[in-house]
This record gives sequence, C-alpha cells and structure tokens, in this order.
Amino acid sequence: MVAAYLQRQPAVFFGLLLLGFFVWMSSVQTHAPLKPLTVPEISISDALAAIARGAVVIDVRERDAYEKGHIAGAVSVPLEELKRRAAEYAAQKEKEFVIYCGDGSTIGPEATRVLNEAGHPAAKNLTAGLSGWRAQGHPVASGSR
Repeated sequence: MVAAYLQRQPAVFFGLLLLGFFVWMSSVQTHAPLKPLTVPEISISDALAAIARGAVVIDVRERDAYEKGHIAGAVSVPLEELKRRAAEYAAQKEKEFVIYCGDGSTIGPEATRVLNEAGHPAAKNLTAGLSGWRAQGHPVASGSR
C-alpha cells in the first residue's frame, strides 16, 4: 500500500528523503572545534625586563577593577576602548606593549589579538595576569591614573 502511494506521489517520497537528509546533516558536526586563542605571550620576568626597557603596560580590565588594583605604572584601556583605538596603538610600532587582565587567560589574550591584528606584533599577553603578578610580590597600585 505504501509503495503504491509512493509510486503515485514521488514528490512526497523525495521530500521526505530530503527532510531526513537535512535532519541527519544538522546532527553531524560539520566544522572543526574551536582552537584556543593563541597570541604572543610574556612571562612576569620577561615583562619586568620589557618594562625596564620602557614597555607600555596596558590593563584591559574595566576601570573599576583597575582602580582597585593594577600593576604600578599601567594605563587603563578597557578592552572595548582598546578595540576602538587599536589603530592608534598599532601605529606605535617602536614601543613594546605588555597587555594584562586579571588572570592572563580571559580578556588579555583577546586584547593582544586585537593589537596584533591591527598591525602591532610586539603586543604580548602577560600569561600570569595581575593575580600572578601579585602572587610574586611585584608592585601593585590603586586608584585612577
């Protein structure tokens, strides 16, 4: 009976077949898994050396977090502001940039990627972030700048 119906209505058969195919395809992973963000990184000891050479230290956390505590001498440029001003910073190719966030694995890498893609290859993410900096007893300041 079903076979007779399908012979009379081939469009229905092919429509159901096509629908099944699309349902199957939507359940199959068709893209590669996302890779973790890979950006140039800098350790605390190398960051100290870069700062001694005159590197610009940029805190990309929100301003209230910066005011509660930041690397002494760092400037506050929250991520969204950095995105808007990326070309301005990227034009400063003669300067090294040490970028950091709270833990070195959240917005710091994203901000570093933004500067790298804008044309500044010397921007590096502080892998330990502010928490690692503090843990090693390096200078931390508070308030605005």
